[in-house]
Amino acid sequence: MIKLAVLDNIRALPEVQAEIKSITGGDVAFPESSPDNFDELVDRTNGAEAVLVSTATELPKAYFDACPSVKYVGLCGTSTARIDLETLKERGVAFSNVSDYGDEPTAEYIFLQLGSLARGVGKYQWQEQPRELMGKSIGIIGLGALGKAIANLALAYKMDAWYFSAHRKQDWEEKGLQYAELHELLKTCQIIVISAPTNVKVLDAEGFALLPPNSILVQASLGTPFDRDAFLQWIAKDGNYAVFDNGIGEDNAATYRALHRVVVSETSSSNTYETRERLGRSVVNNLRVFLESSK
Repeated sequence: MIKLAVLDNIRALPEVQAEIKSITGGDVAFPESSPDNFDELVDRTNGAEAVLVSTATELPKAYFDACPSVKYVGLCGTSTARIDLETLKERGVAFSNVSDYGDEPTAEYIFLQLGSLARGVGKYQWQEQPRELMGKSIGIIGLGALGKAIANLALAYKMDAWYFSAHRKQDWEEKGLQYAELHELLKTCQIIVISAPTNVKVLDAEGFALLPPNSILVQASLGTPFDRDAFLQWIAKDGNYAVFDNGIGEDNAATYRALHRVVVSETSSSNTYETRERLGRSVVNNLRVFLESSK
């Protein structure tokens, strides 16, 4: 049987852990945290031929130099921003990731937070009087799978919904979603949701300057999709609010939690039983495909 190592907390349900152990035939440990440093990451690999890792842990070229035994990387998530895919390709290391498992739950969480801000039922209240989301303008930057899930809810809430994307989406415009160039989107929408790919910068200082007073900024994507200093200046202005998932990274989360009028989730917005079940099922299926191909 192949030797498998789990490198960090992949949020696998007990039944998923049992299945992974069963199909690999080994005594697999499931860490509850990320490695503290590079040496611990290598130690957790411990000569394994296959590894499972979440999107929270980086696997650079130096990792594969230190762990030449690795022949398969199973990413338990979607974003490949922290994986050196070029090195994988050069060395013939098999790779898989998982998509379309947590977009709707993330969109659901975003609207939970927006509703809380609008009605003032949480820590903050957006405006002096409780407000409805219906009729408010919302701009979605990036119309991938997550952006589409957000757009679905925005239309269901009867919001004035806009989007900006590298490519126009005629089918979504027929549903009622309106297109605007980025600068127009930023100038006119009361709520801006960033759902661009990981670490793709979509807002600089000029962009923040375009946002109308008393706006809400929501980061739905991973990493840092804007100029951080410009954001800190913008959020310092009275009346502006921001909502973040914990996928922004530990450093950003620690900084933003200390700010006024900022909401940072303590757990992933897609951290539900159903999401973990879908993710686990795909991770196991991907692992089975690799095991079959390596026979």
